[in-house]
Amino acid sequence: MKILLFGATGTIADSVFKIVKKNRDRLRVVAATCNSNYTKLEKLKREFNIKKIAINESKSADKYKARYGKNKNLYVGINNFSKLITKDIDIIILAISGLSPLNLSYEIVKSGKTVGLANKECIISIGPSLISLAKKNKTKIIPLDSEHNSVFRLLESNSNQFKSITITASGGPFFNTKKNLNNVTPKQALKHPVWKMGKKISVDSATMMNKALEIIEAKYLFNLNNDQISAIIHPESIIHASLNFYDNSSISLLSKPDMKIPIAYLFKLNYNQLNFNDIFHQLDKQSLTFHKISQKKFPAIKLVYKVLDIGGLAPHIFNYNNELLVDQFLQKKIKFTDIVKYNEITLKKFFKSNKNVNKPNLKDIHNCSIWINKNIFLGKI
Repeated sequence: MKILLFGATGTIADSVFKIVKKNRDRLRVVAATCNSNYTKLEKLKREFNIKKIAINESKSADKYKARYGKNKNLYVGINNFSKLITKDIDIIILAISGLSPLNLSYEIVKSGKTVGLANKECIISIGPSLISLAKKNKTKIIPLDSEHNSVFRLLESNSNQFKSITITASGGPFFNTKKNLNNVTPKQALKHPVWKMGKKISVDSATMMNKALEIIEAKYLFNLNNDQISAIIHPESIIHASLNFYDNSSISLLSKPDMKIPIAYLFKLNYNQLNFNDIFHQLDKQSLTFHKISQKKFPAIKLVYKVLDIGGLAPHIFNYNNELLVDQFLQKKIKFTDIVKYNEITLKKFFKSNKNVNKPNLKDIHNCSIWINKNIFLGKI
């Protein structure tokens, strides 16, 4: 099974390579990319005999060439990443976070391949178009977020008519904090109690924006109505999602919080033949607790349903705006609580001076991003 891995130097890719390492006779990463970490990419290239690589940042690519010599199988710039999508590829994994791979995501869903999706932002911003294009080209999208992967698996193994879905949240680092969150520092926000993740997604988990974004993602991935999606805090992170039925019964998928589990499911064509020894740990018996999300403490959950009701460009504004605001917070230019507050203000500003587009295309999304860059509210009067 030949794998193309977009975003080979991140934490998700680390989990991919742990599985590949145990199954070298069945799984091969034949092409991989990075943003700027060319030294790690080269190390992976040599260890796993990766034939083709790509580096997004041109300066990093130049350093790579100076250090390791010219490589005819090196592609530079994200606009050239799609050249790695060749006929011999079996599985494409998109593990680049954020909206930078928006154009690339179009090329991926046109491929007709099986796609492991670990990027939520592209689906959120332009989900209906991507899902429609994937269906047209018979591209199978398997989400790698633990919550959406659980829903995918539950739906695949259960044909009964369901009423709604519930996804779970760990609660992040501030679930038990009773003090005002105004003075939260970036260092505090980055300390996630369960998952080891990058800076942006760690902050999103702390504000509960990550769960808000996952609500939008679930709507598009599973063609749900707004009132069919809910979220609940589950600190143990053992249950990742539930299907709820009309008779008030529910079914759930339980597993330890481990990205290798949904990634292994992606390789399920050879699932029974894969070697998982020393990769996974058996789930131990333990108590499970659940808590309602306080919308006062985590206003992102309240705001996301307003965004869903508006539809059209609103999910992209909510999504892209958050990227910019998280960056501002990490630079200590705005407060932690300003991330969601300023997002809502920018949303209102946009629709006060712009018309909505019910089914936005790439041009609409790019024009919207340009407007946000110029008009994002950062507390200035």
